[in-house]
Amino acid sequence: GTGYIGSHTVCELIGQGYQVVIVDNLSNSERFIVDRIEQITGTRPAFYEFDLKDAAKVDELFDKEPDIKGVIHFAASKAVGESVKIPLTYYRNNLTSLINLLEAMQRHGVQNIVFSSSCTVYGQPDKLPVDESAPIKPAESPYGYTKQVCENILRDTIKSEGGNLHGIALRYFNPIG
Repeated sequence: GTGYIGSHTVCELIGQGYQVVIVDNLSNSERFIVDRIEQITGTRPAFYEFDLKDAAKVDELFDKEPDIKGVIHFAASKAVGESVKIPLTYYRNNLTSLINLLEAMQRHGVQNIVFSSSCTVYGQPDKLPVDESAPIKPAESPYGYTKQVCENILRDTIKSEGGNLHGIALRYFNPIG
């Protein structure tokens, strides 16, 4: 919620009248961003500083914020090159954070999730430009592989919920664009 994509999304959501709750471990951002969001929007979003790998904290959040109706999950490690150097860190963060979030959502009856995925799920595409009809190919990095696995986790969880969970995966090519 305080990273580049997250903070811009928070501002847009507040502008549309949503009450926003941010969770961020500040590993890739700064606390002052919450102040900037308030300066821009005139509204200070609720802010919790913790890591989504902490399942107990995730569950506590839903206890403290019982009116949550949907989740936008941007909390992933995201550097392709770094993921090759420290793959276990990427697997632990990217997979565990999503699993913890989905489990807490199930326990608290939260039925909507937007998952921040990546174009890396397409591997080396057969043709350019790539569109959503392109086949998923073997990932070229641990980062890309975690996004593929997370999409599968999301799909399987949605299917198992029998219509009680709704979700979408955003496959960015250039999130700034």
